[in-house]
Amino acid sequence: MDEEPISLGYTTQVYKSILATVGELLKCICCPFLCCQGGPIINVDQGFVGVLTEFGVFKRVLQPGMYAYNLASQTVQIVSMKMQVIEIPQQAAMTHDNLSVKVDAVTYVTVVDPKRAIFEVDNYPNAVRILAASTLLRVIAEHELQQIFTDRATLNSRLTSTMQEKTANWGLQVTSVELRDINIPETMQRAMAQIAEATREADAKVVVATGQQKAASIFAEAAATMEENPLSLQLQWFETLRQISNEKKSTVIVPDSVVGPLSSLTKRSGAKSSGDATSVDE
Repeated sequence: MDEEPISLGYTTQVYKSILATVGELLKCICCPFLCCQGGPIINVDQGFVGVLTEFGVFKRVLQPGMYAYNLASQTVQIVSMKMQVIEIPQQAAMTHDNLSVKVDAVTYVTVVDPKRAIFEVDNYPNAVRILAASTLLRVIAEHELQQIFTDRATLNSRLTSTMQEKTANWGLQVTSVELRDINIPETMQRAMAQIAEATREADAKVVVATGQQKAASIFAEAAATMEENPLSLQLQWFETLRQISNEKKSTVIVPDSVVGPLSSLTKRSGAKSSGDATSVDE
């Protein structure tokens, strides 16, 4: 019973040794063609790294450069270390106030540990896309429609922090998650437009009423002042008539009821001035 696993392990080691030897022979045979980049060589460009495995087991990370590897026993998988933009397709979501919206977003991701990005998650771009979509639906469901439009920065921060927490063990760094577009049904758009228009009309009425109230207060103060001094009312009449004559360029006939008090006041002022002059002469 115990001999079978031992023999199986020994056979595996033999096969591994044979494959490794064959691979090394191929590397030696292809050496003359390395100048033409022929044979089992691979170029790792700047901004990328290579994950080297031998018989499916991780060996090391290859930094940018050219490498020759054992074609029979080793494989190299290229991983981008640049910031990647992963688009989240449009999702139909329901807000906290039971309104239907369609939202899409974009996620900015950078690989910081290529070993984990390859071995801890299968197809990490697709995994990030699915996780971001589900997180987006959950966050939208926790906010009302008005909050989604006015507090977009808060939603972005919430999405980013949640994604960073979920992908911490994937060897990824989520820099940001941004809501890109928010669509609402056409009927809801018309209803929101009507509400906005009604709100603006109500605000306009409030502004007009406030202005009328202030004007009425000023007029009341002016009326009280004119009641104490009737001459000020006559002066206001003349000022109004002067403005009319300037604008219309016409002759204005003023009734004696308006001019009379002013003429009597002028006569009194003249008499007073004469009296003062006589007293000075004496």
